[in-house]
Amino acid sequence: MYNELTISLLLVYLAALMTIGLLSSKKVKDAKGFFIAGRSLGFLPLTATITATVVGGSATIATAKLVYLNGLPALWLDIGAALGLIILSLTLAKMVRKTKLFSLAEIVGHLFNKKVRNVAAVLIILTQIAWISLLIQGTSAILTVLVPIDYTSVLIFITIIFIAYTLIGGQFAVVYTDIVQFIVMIIGVCILAAPLLFLKTAPFIGDISTNHLSFPINQNLGLLPVLSFFFMMLMPNIVGPDIYSKILSAKDEKTAKFATFFSGIFRIIFAISITLIALSAIILVPGLSQAEAVFALPKAILTLGPVLAGIILAAFVSVMLSSADSVLISASTILSVDIFKKKNIKISRVGIICFGLVALVLAFYFNDIVQTLQLAYTIFTAGLTLPIIFGFYKQKTKVTSNGAFFSLLLGGSISLIWFFLNNPYGIDAVIIGLIVSLLPLLILRESTNERNNPA
Repeated sequence: MYNELTISLLLVYLAALMTIGLLSSKKVKDAKGFFIAGRSLGFLPLTATITATVVGGSATIATAKLVYLNGLPALWLDIGAALGLIILSLTLAKMVRKTKLFSLAEIVGHLFNKKVRNVAAVLIILTQIAWISLLIQGTSAILTVLVPIDYTSVLIFITIIFIAYTLIGGQFAVVYTDIVQFIVMIIGVCILAAPLLFLKTAPFIGDISTNHLSFPINQNLGLLPVLSFFFMMLMPNIVGPDIYSKILSAKDEKTAKFATFFSGIFRIIFAISITLIALSAIILVPGLSQAEAVFALPKAILTLGPVLAGIILAAFVSVMLSSADSVLISASTILSVDIFKKKNIKISRVGIICFGLVALVLAFYFNDIVQTLQLAYTIFTAGLTLPIIFGFYKQKTKVTSNGAFFSLLLGGSISLIWFFLNNPYGIDAVIIGLIVSLLPLLILRESTNERNNPA
């Protein structure tokens, strides 16, 4: 009875999203409509779609697993992300929208040159494939608990759903489904799940170890791991391809600034909610292993009863879907605009299919959601964020295209190597990557502003 009810709820919800995708496709008149929703988004839809994008697998399943295993210092993941959005609002959001371009890689070309743009495009696509893989894993962790289907089948099913409605309607479909998903997320996660589980477990909070409740650091997560978490999430929320694709869809610069700011506030609200759910899971489903902890969040929610749990977990599926579609459309835009140098919808749709399938393969290979999270965010943070920030302030930083090129190349590659060497000397790959990325920006500078050829 329970599984049948849950499956029915999810199928109805997914069918509704597909319907929205089909209806949205009618608004796509040209490439501008497909890639950036015709630059027509007002404050409310823009806030909803940015929030729905940034609250994904890292903000929910991965954070819940880390809090469950290591305690409150894992919250620095979400604190970093929220602060990054607020900093973006106060600094770069208006400048990004003012470019009137289509993608982050195109902005890199505008700031530097074609060579830097091309390297950035490849690096962004690689990291976005890892992000999609993270979201596939997060959704599958929820559905595997809910329905009697093996994990492999769930991964494949979710990938098809991710691809399908993004393929149909482009950025319009993403935005309109994100508005629905944002509402479902707020109700399911913040209004229902977190308060209900906290009230249920509050009398037993003393059963949680003092170490788990210690903040800002504890015995499990010391200063270096906490700094790694913080910067790993802070930087990609100041410079992020999926976020920038939303900002470029805003109707004007003011809207871009305020929507980004309020998305940061919502990110904090979701962070508090997920933390409360994770602490409740420690009490309600104790003793989960490292591998099993990915199911801590959905297992805790299941204790609320079949109907309520089905509704709430559908909200968590919304969380994943709303991020996956944004990352897919962002990556496919870069493929068309920056790799093929054509604003071509057909190329973008082929990219959506290809990137989704490659992400599925990666999800099979990396069977740990936290490892996938660290891989994706480490490469992006170390390789891309600093040169782009320096580029927006070229008059002050005097950054050159050569400096940006080597910053991208060395930061991304060294962090990747360090990651697969399992962080030698206990220093996280993101810290090493940021240091390596910074050096070319400081060394290869000019006394006068470099005159770059826009890509």
